[in-house]
Amino acid sequence: MQRISGNLDGGLIVAARRLVEGSLGLVPGERLVLVFDLAHEAIAQVLADVAIVAKATAVTFRLEDLGPRPHAHLHESIARAIAEAQASVLLVDFHGGELAMRAELVELAARHRLRHGHMVGVGRASILAGFAVDPHRLAEQARALIIRLRPDARIAVRSAAGTDLAVTLSPAGRWQEHGCIVAPGKRVNLPGGELVTCPDSVTGVYVADGTLGDADGALKRTLQNTPLTLRIQQSRVTAVECAADPGLARSVWERMMRTANLDRVGLVGFGLNTGLSAPVGDIFTDQKVPGVHLSLGETFPDRTGATWTSKSWIALTARDTDVDIDKLPVLRSGRYVL
Repeated sequence: MQRISGNLDGGLIVAARRLVEGSLGLVPGERLVLVFDLAHEAIAQVLADVAIVAKATAVTFRLEDLGPRPHAHLHESIARAIAEAQASVLLVDFHGGELAMRAELVELAARHRLRHGHMVGVGRASILAGFAVDPHRLAEQARALIIRLRPDARIAVRSAAGTDLAVTLSPAGRWQEHGCIVAPGKRVNLPGGELVTCPDSVTGVYVADGTLGDADGALKRTLQNTPLTLRIQQSRVTAVECAADPGLARSVWERMMRTANLDRVGLVGFGLNTGLSAPVGDIFTDQKVPGVHLSLGETFPDRTGATWTSKSWIALTARDTDVDIDKLPVLRSGRYVL
C-alpha cells in the first residue's frame, strides 16, 4: 500500500522511532502490518512514515474501511498481509465485541513469527511517556528486579491510600517480562516495561487509585477521584468498595460475579517503565507505571504456569506504592530503590 498521507507530529517522531526501530527492530526490506482505527489515525500516520524512512514497507489497514465495527473476526486481507510480514502493530481503542478479533490477530502473528506490538487503548500521551526511556535501560531494570524474586518470595505492598497487601509467589509460577524489545513470534503490550506472574496467594487490602480496565472496555476509567478498595482473602475478592461512587463498585462486583474466576487475582505485575511517572489513563500503559498492579481473572497459563484461568479479565493499577520483597525495600512512593 501507499504511505499514509498527513502531517507528521513532531512530538511523536522520537517515540515512534524507538517503537518501530527499537522495540520492533524493523530493518530495511522488512514489512510492517499496521492495523488501526479512526481514533488512532494520526499516530498511525507517524508510525507508517517512520517505517518508510527506515526503508521498510508499511502495509496499513484502517478498521473502519474494512466494514462496520465491531469486527467479530479478523478480516481476510489483514490475515493475508500478516502471512507476508515480519512485524505488526494493532493500534485501536477497546471496542465491545472485538476481543475475539484481537485474539485472532495475536495468534496469527505468533504463528508466522512476527514481532507484534499490541497497543489497545493506547494514546499519544502513553506513547510519549512510555518511550521516553531507551528500551535497553528497561531491560536492565527488569534483570535487577528478577534477581530479587525468589520462587517462593513474599511481597508486601503498601500505600498512603490504604493498600496493605501480602503476596506469596508460587514456586511453579513463571515470570513473564513484557519489555520494550519484541522477539520473533512474541507479542508485547507496548509501551513495555512490566514483569507479570500468577501468584500463589494474595491477601489484604488493595486500593486501586490509578486506572481501571477490562477486556471489552466497558469499565475503562481513571480512578484518581474514585478509588476502588478491594478486600481480598486467599486471592478471592470478598468486597469491592468506592465511597465516591458506590455505583462503580456495584458494576465491578456484578461483572466479577458473571464470569467464573473473575473474582480471583490472576496476575500480579511490577511496573518497570521509569519514563511513566503517573498514570495516563490507558490500562495497558498504566500497568507499566512503577509499582505493583493487579489483574483479576485470566492467567495466561501457557506463559505463567498457572493451573487455572478465566474467560475474561479486569485490571487495576495503584499509585505511589511502597514494596518490599522478603522484607527488603524495592519501591518507595512508586520509585525504585534497587
